[in-house]
Amino acid sequence: MKATSLRSWRVSLNIEPTTCRSRGREASGAWDLLAMTLRRSENASDAMEHSAKWFLKKHEDGEVFGPVEFAKLKEWSRAAQVSPLDQVSDDRAHWLKAPMVPELHMDYLIHLGEDSYYGPTTEEAVLEFLRCGEITAESIVINCCTGAETILRHAGFVHGQPPAPEATALNEPGRLSIRQNLQQRIRELELLLMERRRQLDMAEVHIRQLERRLQDAGLPAG
Repeated sequence: MKATSLRSWRVSLNIEPTTCRSRGREASGAWDLLAMTLRRSENASDAMEHSAKWFLKKHEDGEVFGPVEFAKLKEWSRAAQVSPLDQVSDDRAHWLKAPMVPELHMDYLIHLGEDSYYGPTTEEAVLEFLRCGEITAESIVINCCTGAETILRHAGFVHGQPPAPEATALNEPGRLSIRQNLQQRIRELELLLMERRRQLDMAEVHIRQLERRLQDAGLPAG
């Protein structure tokens, strides 16, 4: 499965996915969907915990890390090395967005302002972003499992200044800042928009060609 920092889940300006969700009815529906999707059976959880063949695929470049034990995957997610758009797999054939694996506990969205959110991500990743100054103690976080919003300094997992994280090894996924994740997502959306415009232009050209053929055949175009 995958790893990265600031999530897009399914949101990161995105948001997918992730996620740029808007507050209100869309956001409320999203919490309900996440709450249903992020819960699995205990048997599946046990099998997952004992599997030693997990892989993480980074969204930004498709690089795959692993195989590693699931405990290492959880360690990466807690260290903000897994982003909301990263994917994980136990066979390299079927991939799942990291936040969709409840055992990774990527349960928090960070409200970045306006209608922009980052996540879902872990409690530890939220604290890492706080330590780095990317968010403040006044930032709002949302528990995807309950839909509850709270100011970060009032969250039960915030206790003083978070400790500095350990350096990542060369063979481990790196950390991306929230800003980097959002910039990457913006670039992806810009490229997608350009492709959609290209397809629309091609469709318009095709329509004009068909209209000319109809006119040449003496048939009404409309």
